[in-house]
Amino acid sequence: MKKLVLLLLIVLSIPFVLFSQTDASQIQQTLTQNFSLVDQFSQLAPMAINPYITIFLTSLCSKIGFHNDFVATNPFFNNWFVLILFGALFLFTALVGTVFKTNKATAPIGLADNYLSNHAALIINGFVMLAPTFLSDNPAHDEIVYQASFFSISLKTIIVLAVSMYFLVIVMTFRFFIDILIFLSPIPLIDTILEVSKIVLSIVFVLISIISPITSVIFSGIMFIVALFFYRKSIRLVTRIKYLLVYPILNVFRKKDTILTNGTTLSILVYINKETKQFKKGKVARLEKRDNQIFLLQKRFLLAHKEEEITLENCYLTQTHLDTNLTNEIGDTSLILNRSYHKFIDEIAKELQVDIRKKATLSLNLNTGFLAKLKNMFTKSDIAELTSIPD
Repeated sequence: MKKLVLLLLIVLSIPFVLFSQTDASQIQQTLTQNFSLVDQFSQLAPMAINPYITIFLTSLCSKIGFHNDFVATNPFFNNWFVLILFGALFLFTALVGTVFKTNKATAPIGLADNYLSNHAALIINGFVMLAPTFLSDNPAHDEIVYQASFFSISLKTIIVLAVSMYFLVIVMTFRFFIDILIFLSPIPLIDTILEVSKIVLSIVFVLISIISPITSVIFSGIMFIVALFFYRKSIRLVTRIKYLLVYPILNVFRKKDTILTNGTTLSILVYINKETKQFKKGKVARLEKRDNQIFLLQKRFLLAHKEEEITLENCYLTQTHLDTNLTNEIGDTSLILNRSYHKFIDEIAKELQVDIRKKATLSLNLNTGFLAKLKNMFTKSDIAELTSIPD
């Protein structure tokens, strides 16, 4: 992680070392190449705040000829489909973020929208950075080029993509942490004010990225340093809220077999509320049953999967309206199941061979429409219940 941080700081510090060259021709060449990087990284600040309005407004400005060099030569922005699509996405998410967040019971829908926006930002950023490679006929200039089947990608593009992705992950995690703190506040109107403020701030940063890319990169560096400082403090709360509030909303779109199994056997996501031999508290892992044995499993990108066999002897299930706790008498096991598993609690107990000590009284109207199910999924009392879970 320290190496990645160092790499990001080096790249973001490019504007400050542009004039270190001595030869006039080298200065001009360095300026041209480095300002291209600055123009690319200038998009990161608004992207981390609101990706939809960033692309929509940048594309709109590109259409009227108001842009920086990177936007002007990037085929992704000068596209009517992109302009219309992201305009529609922005209007939809703005409606969700302002209307639903005025009520604490429906505010988790707004959090789910923010969570999806964060993931969308990473995908969108990939398209933006790679669009010149895929859609442009201009050959790479003075760069190491890697050939991958039918396309070529430069080393600079790979570095820019990696650094920008890392930046977005760190900054957006911190931004989501702030969203959660506002969500937990007792005044719902603050949520709406925050959403409107983020829209305004995104517009300002988009204009800055066009008028003065260097200033935008400097702001990006400041945002990254602040986000990195609070990252470790925020990640556990972010993970807990995602698991308890966001995942149940996303699971509305999934079938029962997808929620309960890996295709063949029981496999459910659990929040680890008590540290185990292999897993720290605050992690989300899969609880899987294989041949009457129970395992905790976490699949990791580019790293070896983490796995631990556990025993559920003397464990039992205690259900509330918000979640279900899988624990034992001495308290050395504590796994939390979110609301996605409430209506499957009997099947889960049978598969895990544990007792159900308490069932929550749930009023689930299966005849209501899709939007009504989302709006009635949580209640205001769930927020108080959420804050009572030990951190």
